Formats: sequence, structure tokens, C-alpha cells
Amino acid sequence: MLKGFFPIVVSSLFFLATIIAGLFYLDERGVLYYALLFLSASFFILSLVGPTIRVVKAFVEDYRRHKSFLDFLYDFFSSLKLAIFLMVSIGVLSMLGSTYIQQNQPLGFYLDKFGVDVGLWFWKLWLTDVFHSWYYILLIVLLAVNLTVCSVKRLPRVWIQTFTKERFQRLDQHTQKHLKPISIKTNSSKDKVIAFLKKMGFKVYTEEEDGKVYFYGEKGRYSRLGVYVVHIGLLVIMAGALIDAVWGVRGSVIVPEGSRSDTLVIPSKEVGLKLPFQIELENFRIVTYGEEARKRGKKISTPFKDDVASFESDIRIIKDGKVVAEGMTAVNSPFDFGTYRIFQATYGLTGEAGTVRLVIFDKEKAVKDPKSALVGEVVLKAGKVAEFKDMLLSIDRSTLNIENEQAGMNGDLKPAIVVKVLLNHKAYDVPVVYSPELTLIAYNQMKELKDFPYVFFMSDFRPRFFSGFQVSRQPGTPIVWLGSILVVGGMIVAFYTIHRKVWMRLEGDTLWVAFWSHKLKEDFKRSFIKALEELKHEGASDGKESYAA
Repeated sequence: MLKGFFPIVVSSLFFLATIIAGLFYLDERGVLYYALLFLSASFFILSLVGPTIRVVKAFVEDYRRHKSFLDFLYDFFSSLKLAIFLMVSIGVLSMLGSTYIQQNQPLGFYLDKFGVDVGLWFWKLWLTDVFHSWYYILLIVLLAVNLTVCSVKRLPRVWIQTFTKERFQRLDQHTQKHLKPISIKTNSSKDKVIAFLKKMGFKVYTEEEDGKVYFYGEKGRYSRLGVYVVHIGLLVIMAGALIDAVWGVRGSVIVPEGSRSDTLVIPSKEVGLKLPFQIELENFRIVTYGEEARKRGKKISTPFKDDVASFESDIRIIKDGKVVAEGMTAVNSPFDFGTYRIFQATYGLTGEAGTVRLVIFDKEKAVKDPKSALVGEVVLKAGKVAEFKDMLLSIDRSTLNIENEQAGMNGDLKPAIVVKVLLNHKAYDVPVVYSPELTLIAYNQMKELKDFPYVFFMSDFRPRFFSGFQVSRQPGTPIVWLGSILVVGGMIVAFYTIHRKVWMRLEGDTLWVAFWSHKLKEDFKRSFIKALEELKHEGASDGKESYAA
């Protein structure tokens, strides 16, 4: 067996490592790489030939031994080898989907990263969305079937040994042959033996016949069910994973400040879904390490205090025109709404004004007495209408850099905006530039502003950001949690409790004792024999010292 198994392991690791290196680590794949790939592939195929022939022959012979196809299928799905194959396959695919191949990206992303040929094959083979692929779901279903059949096949025997009346065997002359008890001399009574067993934690059953007293003690029988609880937990987890794979969604929602959106874009499918609610972005903030330290009441003076530590969004959930929830989402701090989770994934500039503070002057007074011309200040936000005195104001158009738009997107701000003003039932387009001089020049060039009584100057400007939210709905998550609890509980029962049995026969001053333990047999044997000193009247007889098999 080792001869056939060892070459397969070595060749498969060699072949897999060559493929991974070529796809994910080498920028260029030359002649040497393809020669190595051919060598590793040949080695892998040759190592499979002999074992494959033997497996097929064994498969055919096994099929012929069965009475019917259903019996063969039943034994096939209860096979441990099938379970190992399925778990290894799921593990390899999970590794690819969680480490080497970034999931749920547009087709162009894979074409650019891996090249046209490889990227297209990744797309066709569903490797760009492994966890929702038909073959990944099929493997989970097959593993669930395998686990179920294995449990059903082995449970009846365990149930008979643990929970039926058949386990109540008397230590008579017949059972003594295979239980192989030891004997000790004792003057203990029936009650003392019962008290001794109870002290050891056993539940005791007794029976008397022909002057002999038979004892049967048992504890930890539910530990035999621990592994089946683990199996049930795994099945529940797989059911939750399947529910997520079939009915779960994950995508992106892009929302500029002051706007709302209900369009969920799934990059891998390049389609948009309509959410049952809208996400409104009220404010977006970039938090530096210095600001984060000040929130915690700490001082920071490192060179990194101005670097970005996190970014946050204040959001509101709008449903049927009403605000039904509001809160903040930040990096590693999602916002939960019903079965949906909203993650702060990315951010960027929209190329527009976000918040602008304007200083307003009376045009006529500015000529006569500039000091008395100041009327006040107003803050305009993107997508919002502000009210000041008898005016309604909103940002109509804007640019981050009036000289070079691309430079503005890179952070070089020289902004200019056009403010839409409604005054006395008349609409005005009022220009405001970062420079007061340029603002006045723009005013003077616009004849339609001659009767407009105010001049606006920009005192503060903040560009408009957008937030990229990752929105996911995973209806199977509560089921996965339930399965995880069952797995942990089953493991505690299976590993921290042990099923043990004791048979005794009190015959005059002789006590015959046999014992059995599902695990740690030798430890139980030593500890129980030592505890028997409490009942011994004389040393152990020459009877063979053994415990039940």
C-alpha cells in the first residue's frame, strides 16, 4: 500500500506546486517552466496508473460481491476513503478560493491579472466564484450524504451496546469465558459493593439468583453519542453553507455623500440587484492615527499620526420612504440590518464638491461700507438644499480643480462651484471660485447677476466622497452557528466523557470482577484494580487478571 501511496503524494504535491508557482508567482513562464510542468505532470500521471488499475479492479470485485446495486451504493457512500477524497477536494478548492484567486471580481480583473487565456479559463471553470460553483455545492452534498450514511450504518450497533436491554449481561459462567474476570476475596455485603460502585460514579443494577448476587455498573454511556452529535452538527453547518451558496448574495453598493442607492452590483456576474431598502450616506470621514488616539484620550507623536487609520460612514436605511435604521459602519465594524450586513469596503472622490462654507456679502453695502456688508455664512452640502434669509441655495455644479481636473482628483484642490439660488421666485446661477479675485471676475462677466444683491465667497471647501459598501446577505449564518454549537458540544461529550462498564458476581466471600472501557482501557484497568483494595479481604486469587474485550 505504501508503494502505491507514497509516489502519488509526492507527485501530486510536485505537480500542484508547479501549477501554483506558474499561475500566481511567476511573471513570465518560459521554456524551463513548461519543461518542469511537463515533467511533473508525467510523474503524476505515471504514479496514478498502477493504483488506478488496482482501484478499478477492487471496485468491480466489490460490486460483484453485493446482492444488488443499492447495497453496493450504500456501502460506497459509507466508505471512509470517499469521505477523505471529498474533504481533500473541498479543502483544495477552498484554498484556491480564499487565498490564490480573489473572488467575485469582474472578468476584466482576471484577464488583466492572469492573462487572457488563463483568466478566461478561470472564469469558465467558476474558479472566480468557487463557493457558489455547482461542483463545490455538489461536493458538499456528497459529503453530507457520506456522513449521513456512515452514521446510519454504524449507529444501530452502538445503540444496542449502549441503550438497549441487551447490554445488561450477567457475569455468569457463560459470559465469564469472554469477559475473563478477576477474583478477589472479600467480606463485603451487597450494599457495600453497591456503595463502592456508586462512589466510582456508576449507575448500578443488581440481580440475585441461587445465592449469587450479580452487579452491573455503567457510566458515561452518552459519550458514545458524542460523535453522532458532531456528525449532526457538521450536517447542519453544511446545510447552512448550502443555503448561503444558493440564496445568499454578496455585492457592492456605491453611494456618494448626500445620496442614496438600492442597487447591489455583483461584480462576478456583472449584474445589479435591487435591494429591499436604500442606503443613504449622510457623512464620510477619514480617521488618522492621531485622531484615533485623541478619541481614546492618548497622545501620539509618531511620524504616522497623519496616516489613514480607518474610514467611517454615517448611514441611514430608508424603506418605503421612511428611515428605519441608522448608524455607523467602519473598517472591521459592519452595520447589521435584518439579515443584511453592510461593510465599509472602500472610498474615493466623486470629483464634486461635498461641503462648502460660503461667506455672503451685500453687494450695494460693499461699495459704500465694506465692514457693514457682511450678511452671514451658510454651509452647503452636496445633494441638499440650504435656506438663508429669503434664499434657497444648492450646489448645482462643481469641480475640484478649475485649472486641471485630474490634478483635483489627485488631491490638488483649486475648487469652483456654481450655486443655484432661488430668490424672489427667480433662479440664479452664482459662480464661486477658491480665489476671491477669480470669483469677482466671474461675477463681472455674468450679466444675469447684475440685479442679484449678494456676492458669495468661499471660506471652506471639502470634496465630496463616495463610500463603497460591501453588502452581504447570508441567511444560513444562524444555521451555521447552531451547527458549530452542536459540533463543540458533541466533541466535549465524546472526548471528556468515557463509556465504561463493570460486571460483578458476589459468590460467598469471592467477588468476581470484569470491566470494560471504550477508551483509555489500560488506565481504567489500573485505577479500578487499585480501587478494589477497598473491598479486598485477602489478596487476589490466582485467577487470570484481564478486562473485558
